[in-house]
Amino acid sequence: MSLIEVLVATLVVSVGILALASLMSTATRLGKTSEFRSVASLLAADLAERLRANASAADAGAYQLKPTALASSRPEAPANLCISPCEALQIAVLDLAHWQATLFNSLPAGTGYLSYDPESDGADLWVIWRDPAALDADQASVLSEAELAKSCPPKFSATPRPMCLYFRVAR
Repeated sequence: MSLIEVLVATLVVSVGILALASLMSTATRLGKTSEFRSVASLLAADLAERLRANASAADAGAYQLKPTALASSRPEAPANLCISPCEALQIAVLDLAHWQATLFNSLPAGTGYLSYDPESDGADLWVIWRDPAALDADQASVLSEAELAKSCPPKFSATPRPMCLYFRVAR
């Protein structure tokens, strides 16, 4: 009888340890997702401040980014764009290049989508990155067109599965 009790106790402890291991892996994955969301929020606030600081270039339409897929390489800043003092449109080009490079360095395949509307004096801004779950080869990691339309910018590719965070920026 004692031997059976020991075997049952060992089985219960083993199941508990397996459950804790599963919980630990889920907590790690969700912690990384939370980190990516925090970084995306900070980078969106950074671009919002750049828009507010360079209002004349924003009104002229210089702040527009409309990619259709995740970034595959780090964007390079234009060389020798201006000699001091820079004009507003040149500053906008530098702002966007710097912001895109920071996105790519901070998030997996980080990409930004920005559509500024001078009439409403605001911008639609998405910060987009590759979902770590998209590294799995299964089809479950690909968003359906309906899911993509709800969370990502218009005409944005659903493969590999992007994570899209939307912000409405007002000046």
